[in-house]
Amino acid sequence: MTKCVRLSQVLALLFLAACQSTQRRPATSGIDSIGEDEIEAMRAVTAYDVVSHVHGEYLHSRGRQSMDAHMPEIPAHVFVDDTYYGDINTLRLVPASQLSEVRFYQAYEAQYKFGSGHMGGVVQLITKQ
Repeated sequence: MTKCVRLSQVLALLFLAACQSTQRRPATSGIDSIGEDEIEAMRAVTAYDVVSHVHGEYLHSRGRQSMDAHMPEIPAHVFVDDTYYGDINTLRLVPASQLSEVRFYQAYEAQYKFGSGHMGGVVQLITKQ
């Protein structure tokens, strides 16, 4: 019986280890970001390339705000420094070589930092000064 209990404990530990999150970059605070050294190491051409490599989920719509099929989907917004820049496609216009940091804000963080209307989250590009 003790062998059976021990075996079940080992199997439970293996199961928990296998189910651990495979998140690429654990956030150390509420805001996930990537720094200049990491951006340069990627050899990305545009900010879009950087985001697709680190947080590709920000490149896709977050769904609808309501069950009404006529409601638009919720895209992430892009800010350059602290200024609204546009939708997620504008990331293709910003060269990665101009970036010192890219910050990713979930909806509740974006609402707090940038105000209402950012339910899809925000990608903030911090440029080199």
